[in-house]
Amino acid sequence: MAEGLTVRIVSLNTWGGNVLGPLLDYVRQQALTTDIFCFQEVLNAAVLLPLDCGFRTTLYGELAAILPEFDGRFDAIVSWVEPPRETTGSVPVPFGLATFARRSRIGRERRTEPIIEHDDLLDAMPGLHRTTRRLQMTRLQTANGSLVVANLHGMSRPGSKLDSDERLEQSRVVRRILDAHNGPSLLLGDFNLMPDTESVRIVEHGRRNLVKEWQITTTRSRINPYYGTPQVQPHANYAILTPDITVEHFSVPDVEVSDHLPMLLTVTC
Repeated sequence: MAEGLTVRIVSLNTWGGNVLGPLLDYVRQQALTTDIFCFQEVLNAAVLLPLDCGFRTTLYGELAAILPEFDGRFDAIVSWVEPPRETTGSVPVPFGLATFARRSRIGRERRTEPIIEHDDLLDAMPGLHRTTRRLQMTRLQTANGSLVVANLHGMSRPGSKLDSDERLEQSRVVRRILDAHNGPSLLLGDFNLMPDTESVRIVEHGRRNLVKEWQITTTRSRINPYYGTPQVQPHANYAILTPDITVEHFSVPDVEVSDHLPMLLTVTC
């Protein structure tokens, strides 16, 4: 077998940029050695507007500005319209996934697959909103075939992070998409699921779940609003990969850049 390709990946739910300065500083630092960033909870509006939830409406542009050596892709899962302000008219605010891939990587292909449509609540806007969950995929060509890195933000309701009919269907569709790829694949992101759910078992079957394998005690940070309370849900984020991928490094560092912790992963395939 030819010598494999080594790739370093960071996955992080950005919490909409609620702690913008520490978040951008951390991304700048990680960018020195990272090949792919998988971000969840990213907003991509044309102008900066104050939101009660603290999210940055221009977060995608702010991330792109500090990642000049990366090609970014944003895909909305839901969008709403902020009413007119004194200095603006009505402003659409897309909310979704962002993946940044280092431009120097050879054989890079980007695509997004829809997973499931459902009604969901948003922190930024009252009421139910029609949401399309999506899977962002980046394909890298290696000496031994192609590697797919997939970025997922799973449905957030019910808030228990336990199984529901929609969550089970979401996992089945994700698994079908990944199984259709003839080669190694890696699924990262905020699944909004507890580790002992059937929804997690569907996507991890026959694969490695590094959060379980490394016995990661939590993927939530100390600035999670529920930290230290009985309502805290210690797990939401996962890294699941096919067994033909060699894991060189995996960690979930304790940094306060979001209500979630980043996952850092270096693999060879």
